[in-house]
Amino acid sequence: MTAISSPSLPARAPDRALAAGYTLVCAVLLVASTLTDPRTGAALRALLGLLAVAALLRTARRTSRIGTNPWLCLAAGVSFAVTAATVAGVARAADDTPHLWTSWMAFAGYVMLGVGFLILARVSIDTASRTAFLDGAVIGTAMVMVLWVSLAAPLHTDAMDVAHRVTLAMAPVRDGILVAILAWISLAPGRRSTSLRLLAFAIGLLLVADLASCTARNLDTDINAVLEPLRAGAWAVFGLAGLRATRDLRVESTADTAPDHPARSVLIGVALLMGPVAAVVGDLSTVDGMIMIGACSTVLALGVMARFVNLVHQNQRAHAATAISERRFRMLADSAPVGIFELGRGTRVTYANAEGTRLLGRTVMGGSVDEMLEQVDRASHEAFRDALEAVARGEPASAELQLAEPERDRWVAWQGVPVPTPGPQLPMAFASTLDITDLKRAQAALARQATHDPLTGLPNRRLLIEALIAALADLGRGHRTGTVALMFIDLDRFKLVNDVLGHDAGDALLRTAASRLRNAVRAHDMVARFGGDEFVVLLQHVADRGELHDVAQRILDAIAAPIQVGGETADVGASVGIATASGPDDDPDALVRNADAAMYRAKDHGRGRYEFFRSDGRRAEHRML
Repeated sequence: MTAISSPSLPARAPDRALAAGYTLVCAVLLVASTLTDPRTGAALRALLGLLAVAALLRTARRTSRIGTNPWLCLAAGVSFAVTAATVAGVARAADDTPHLWTSWMAFAGYVMLGVGFLILARVSIDTASRTAFLDGAVIGTAMVMVLWVSLAAPLHTDAMDVAHRVTLAMAPVRDGILVAILAWISLAPGRRSTSLRLLAFAIGLLLVADLASCTARNLDTDINAVLEPLRAGAWAVFGLAGLRATRDLRVESTADTAPDHPARSVLIGVALLMGPVAAVVGDLSTVDGMIMIGACSTVLALGVMARFVNLVHQNQRAHAATAISERRFRMLADSAPVGIFELGRGTRVTYANAEGTRLLGRTVMGGSVDEMLEQVDRASHEAFRDALEAVARGEPASAELQLAEPERDRWVAWQGVPVPTPGPQLPMAFASTLDITDLKRAQAALARQATHDPLTGLPNRRLLIEALIAALADLGRGHRTGTVALMFIDLDRFKLVNDVLGHDAGDALLRTAASRLRNAVRAHDMVARFGGDEFVVLLQHVADRGELHDVAQRILDAIAAPIQVGGETADVGASVGIATASGPDDDPDALVRNADAAMYRAKDHGRGRYEFFRSDGRRAEHRML
């Protein structure tokens, strides 16, 4: 709800010290007015009223909008009421009857109070407060009819002139204005500020004083000595409300009574019945009675119609606001780079934004669990099913899923969040999907960089040692269908190519040599680049030494063939050292060193050949790896 405030009133805390001093002075004047003679008492009450008007004008100065300044209207209303009460009090002190114009001036003051509260209600802006004000007007009109029938009509005589009859009709009307104001303060949504509560209290004091005055007049009793201080107290409270006023007289509150509350509907219904009841109970034999009851009934009808039109307008605005919110939500959801899904009963998809349908396809809408699984690669079925079951149990869940797209390798991160209190018309959960294909590719690239040579694409030394350790462990788990062997390969004349043709030619030669090595070995053998111009081949499930001879010879033949690099032909050749494992307890590093030693034996014996490692003490010295 829009906060009810004076549009230009600065948002600053009230001057509490000034309010305390004002309250003390008003209390002293009020007590003194009851302890002195009637004339002095009237003068003191007039002074108190002037202080209240000054306090209201001080608040009115904080806004420059004269035409729509509620505090200026309240100050004018209190001024009229104080003037009328003072003149009437002086007349009574002189045992004289107050002039009729004092009642008219008091009535004008009440009208100005009503105008001030009409501005405070902000009926042109706040539809909820406007509805409350219309309800207050209906209740106030009903109260006018009740007061006319019960208090004013019995005082009516045919001998009254027009001025007295008009004055008599003013009494219930002005009290109806006060009731309408109190009804609006009570029914308008929002939490009341201290200033608004003080205004309501002041209006209540005036209403009590007026009702008591009318009742005493019907009973031929004079209680003005008690009522005048009561009215003066109401004026003082008006001024105190002005001093305590801040920008917001009413602020939002989640605990407000809804406009359609049953108690409110009953109150409005009772108010509408006042017309027929007053017509039956009241005296309609006089013209004044017919005019009063007829006018009030007309106002009631107009008030109900205005309230109906206002509610229709309010509903239209609510529907328009809802449509705007829905469009805004759809625009926001469809522009989000994340797939958003609403899951209903049975974990069926009841809503998917544009990104969601792009990732999982339009057929996902309304799909069951099995239909959703069709959009996911079989390798991710179990993870996706577990996540859906967790969400169905009311637990948040997430999973990384590979989509079922044969032409592309696509991944999404799926996350489901259950609704804490699902209802028949509410979703069971919400889910989101984020395309992480690029992230997966980056992770794969990083993992490959950690385990593969960037120049040749072959496994590097780290991956080779891990594979060798695993191969040796397989021998110890009874998986032995042969033995494990390593071939250490060194290109014979690579340094000459690098020095003569340059490093680019050397890199091209290494890539060609790596490709020829992959083609020369068996399908399940691993070829790794060990560093520089050195390569290692890991062979598993070697049946006999003859199989090693065949592989080694194919390697020598492949490398011995001329290689075209940089427009030149290079003849490099290779030397190969072979070491075999004797069992699962072999040291992987020792096996590499043995193959390296055998490779140097081959170089020593003329290059372009292969040698097996021998542990008879005649092996060549090998470098530290």
